[in-house]
Amino acid sequence: MQNLTERLEKRGWKKEEIQNAVNSIKSAKQNKSRGMMFLEKRMYWLLLIIIAVSNFAVSMAIIPILMALAEMALYFAIIVLGLSFGFLFELVIRGIEHLEKRHHAFLAVFIPITAFLIVYFMAELSNKLMLILGLKNFHASAIIAFAYAASFAVPYIVYRFVMRKEYYAIG
Repeated sequence: MQNLTERLEKRGWKKEEIQNAVNSIKSAKQNKSRGMMFLEKRMYWLLLIIIAVSNFAVSMAIIPILMALAEMALYFAIIVLGLSFGFLFELVIRGIEHLEKRHHAFLAVFIPITAFLIVYFMAELSNKLMLILGLKNFHASAIIAFAYAASFAVPYIVYRFVMRKEYYAIG
C-alpha cells in the first residue's frame, strides 16, 4: 500500500482522501470470495503457461518463414512477430491487477528466456528440415532466437522499466 500512497501523494491527493482509498482497497481485498482468491492466485501461473505455449505455437508457425526467407527479410519478419506478440502479452500482463514487483521481475526474466529457447529449437528444426529437403537457406539459430526473444520482451520491458509504469498493482 506504501507504493499506492506515494503515488497518490505525488498526484496531490490529501491525506484523508488517500486513507479512504487505502481503506476501501483493503476492505475489498478482505471481502473477496474464496473462488476469486483462488482464481487470482492461479492466474499468474496460467499466464506463464499461456506465454510458453503461445511462443511454441508462434515458433512452429515461423518454420516456413525460416525456410523461405533469408537475411534482412527474415529478421524483419521475426522482429515484427516478436513485437506483435510481445505487445499482446504486455497488455494481458498489465490487466492482471494483483501482480507484485517480484512477479514482474520473474516475468522480465522468464519471457525472454522461454522465447529464446523455444525459437532456438524451432530454428534448429528448420535447419534440419532444409538439410533433408536439400535446401540451402540455413540460419544461425541463436541469432534468430535472440532477435525474436528480444523483440518479444521489448514491449514489456519498455512499459515496465523504461517508462516506469506501475501497472495497477497495489503494494
